[in-house]
Amino acid sequence: MIHVDGKKMFEKKGIGKTVLMMLCISVLILANVGVESVSAETMNYDDVTLSGGFQTGHFPEIWDLTECDLVISFTYDATGLVDDSGAHAWGELGIRQVGYGDFNPTLMTGGAGVWLATDYDGTANTFDPDPPGSPSLDIDDKMILQRGGGMGEGYYNLPSSPPNPWANHAVWFDRDGVDQWQALMWGAIDGVTYNTGGTYDIVITLQATSDTSGTAYMTINGEPQGFYDPNWHAGPADLMPAGMTFTGDMTIMQVFYGLYGYGATHTVVFEDITVQGCPLTSSR
Repeated sequence: MIHVDGKKMFEKKGIGKTVLMMLCISVLILANVGVESVSAETMNYDDVTLSGGFQTGHFPEIWDLTECDLVISFTYDATGLVDDSGAHAWGELGIRQVGYGDFNPTLMTGGAGVWLATDYDGTANTFDPDPPGSPSLDIDDKMILQRGGGMGEGYYNLPSSPPNPWANHAVWFDRDGVDQWQALMWGAIDGVTYNTGGTYDIVITLQATSDTSGTAYMTINGEPQGFYDPNWHAGPADLMPAGMTFTGDMTIMQVFYGLYGYGATHTVVFEDITVQGCPLTSSR
């Protein structure tokens, strides 16, 4: 009897081990039921040419930054801007929450997204070539991030707010040459910050930090933006890479673009537009 009982007890213990193993396997299976990794998708768009006056638009896709980061890359061709006296224009491309407008989605206040805002020196004929034999550093094109129309570079706040927003790097660019001494200054890069010809390769990297907030950084011709503390000095900027926080519903963002100008017919082109991220309609 004792032998039989012992055998029974052994059999019961064996059954217990089998059941335990099956439970562990079931837990692992259940833990993975309905879980599917969300991978980024890439959209390539046709070039966008804007002319005016005023012209705006957006792409139909809706992006969810809470699922993965969003990266927008393109070439900005500013050679169609007019620098005559009494004429000026601004271009934009970035993201804004669904339902907002396609130029300055908000004005002097955040809440709808973040975008590239382009500007240029207001001096008449600023795009004219330097005098023959006398190249000089001047400030033709300006590019900043903006989270509200009318907000300047002083609204950057990553890694902290710049103490002197006008002492910056990779914000202003020269379309033609510089003199031999200026070419030796830190941050003067042939074909990147000067001799640009008025075209610029832009990459905007966006990341959600919550459902309603995010961070944005931008490179122009491969250069990260930065600010000096408090004044320019030889060497990298003290606050670099510099970016900004922004707000909005991170789950429903659209890529938009726009041009506003006056005094002439201005033209800008956004070329080779690529957006990589997680569309709202992607399978999960």
